[in-house]
Amino acid sequence: MLHLEAASAQPSDAEKDFLLTAIDETARIFLVAEVAGDIVGFVTAKITRNESIPFLISSPICRVGSIVVDEASKGSGIGRMLMSHCDDWAKAQGAEQIRLEVMSFNEDAERFYKELGYKDQSKTLWKPVE
Repeated sequence: MLHLEAASAQPSDAEKDFLLTAIDETARIFLVAEVAGDIVGFVTAKITRNESIPFLISSPICRVGSIVVDEASKGSGIGRMLMSHCDDWAKAQGAEQIRLEVMSFNEDAERFYKELGYKDQSKTLWKPVE
């Protein structure tokens, strides 16, 4: 999971426009966790459907975009609660899977997702262009 401090900078005008548009989309969710009036985390997700590649799954898929929990709230169940609500929303939207990406260096996040039942599906390899 990311640190909330990293996400707390003032958004640009383009980011504000994106967020305001995203909040109104019915195929997208933006959940905020609040404790005693303080925002301690959030999760974003959207429903997608493959309609262009015939050999790939075409059923609705929930794709988690971001999950952020304040460092001081880590281990308190906030992340689990956010992901549980995301699961409920995905099911209500008819999604058959939930997918997300985690950076290979982020071992804590990978462990968190695996504890929630997520499994490896693919790997993305990269190298710099020389």
